[in-house]
Amino acid sequence: MMNPTRFSGNLFLFFFLAVAAVLAGQTKPSPNTNQRANLFKEVLDHKSQIQWRPAPPPGIPNDVCEMFKVCENKGAPKIATLPRAAEGGQPVGRGLLLSGTKDPKNPEAVILEHQTVSELYFFLVSPDGSLQKAAYLQQGSTSWIPIATSLARPVFEKDMNEWHDWVIKQSTAAK
Repeated sequence: MMNPTRFSGNLFLFFFLAVAAVLAGQTKPSPNTNQRANLFKEVLDHKSQIQWRPAPPPGIPNDVCEMFKVCENKGAPKIATLPRAAEGGQPVGRGLLLSGTKDPKNPEAVILEHQTVSELYFFLVSPDGSLQKAAYLQQGSTSWIPIATSLARPVFEKDMNEWHDWVIKQSTAAK
């Protein structure tokens, strides 16, 4: 016959160790948080290995150029594209654009384009690699809407990861 006091002590010890293990796992930083990809830096560091072409009209729409304060100096923006993909059964097009700015500290802007059948996004990548600004257009509409970065972040993060992997692959293939 089992002693109830001994059983409850063992149960308490097991519970305590389980909670301690869970808490210890939560305090360890994930490897990805310390080494976040900086797409802006990667694109500028490897821009000579990327096969750019002139962005077809309208390139970056005028309203988006004004919102992002890009499309300055060096003429038309340049673009690179990923092959069409499917997400949730919908085709997705992705573009990586390089455009001039008037900012002497950052004379070039890195912009991501995300297009589906029903919507179009442009994302301005900040020099630290995060999402700086986002513009949204519902297909069929003519008005670009600046949207909060918190709302655009899930789409941006996915596209940023796709582009970062692609840029790294381009730079290693060129070596």
